Amino acid sequence: MMTRILSVAFACALAANGAVAAEGVRICLNWAPGADHAPIFFAREQGWFAQADVAVDVLPGGNSADALKKLAGGECEAAIADFGALRAARTAGGNLVAVMRLMSDSPLAFYWLDSTRIDSPADLAGKRIAAYAADPPRRLWPIFAAKHGIVETSVTWVDRPNNAKVAALASGEVDVAGNGFYHHHVEYAEAFGDRLRVMRWRDLGINPPGNVLALSRAWIAAHPTAARAFVRAFQRGYAVCASNGEPCLDALLAANAHLDRARENAKWQVFVPLDAPARLAGTTFGAFESESSDGAATDELLDPTQKVPAPIR
Repeated sequence: MMTRILSVAFACALAANGAVAAEGVRICLNWAPGADHAPIFFAREQGWFAQADVAVDVLPGGNSADALKKLAGGECEAAIADFGALRAARTAGGNLVAVMRLMSDSPLAFYWLDSTRIDSPADLAGKRIAAYAADPPRRLWPIFAAKHGIVETSVTWVDRPNNAKVAALASGEVDVAGNGFYHHHVEYAEAFGDRLRVMRWRDLGINPPGNVLALSRAWIAAHPTAARAFVRAFQRGYAVCASNGEPCLDALLAANAHLDRARENAKWQVFVPLDAPARLAGTTFGAFESESSDGAATDELLDPTQKVPAPIR
């Protein structure tokens, strides 16, 4: 009897020690779970976070600014956010750092219909463009205009949120719609089919990183082992999913049964070329290119053996 009691006590002690060893990491998303978050759910389903002694909880959010505010306030240990929003948060005094790129290529784009004649960036002059005040294409327009010799004030901005841009373009209320978020491409493609025309900023020499994984410097300093293990498991999920997205979408839908697989698959097809562009094949997955790192703490956290896969033919 005494032996049995001691065995039970020992087992309980092991369980308690295991619970203490697992570092809790709450990931604040930049929106509701979607295709671009599928690798997180896949990595958790595969047990890669657990193997790294990390217990991950995924928290839906509002937008990048919301996710970063929660990260800075200690409501989460990690956040998904647009890199531009992260730089703005750091300018405002946030002690936050990007540790991995989730979109190495930018989703920034202009959309219009074939009935509007636009053959080059210069043809945007005189056009009405749908974008709200904080919309990335509108906020970064001065850079675009300067690069392509366009008078900055030659366009008319029409304040429209993302959920009203397709209708504004369809009705002729605007000539062009600005888009800063990858998943809206699916809505334009569904609405206009082969009538749709697209000008991608990354093809025109303006290619800032899109979404990134962000941590606080203080949390990294306080939990260096957990931070490294968490980022590497996270990176592994995205690297594996870039080669085969089907099981990753399975994991996303298993955890979020309300999502429509066909739509998430369509979004995934748009996301993967941004996440793992062909030009980066063979390089460290999620690493920052030196000219855009802006202090990103990637060298010590990312696993250099995780590579961007070659494009699937």
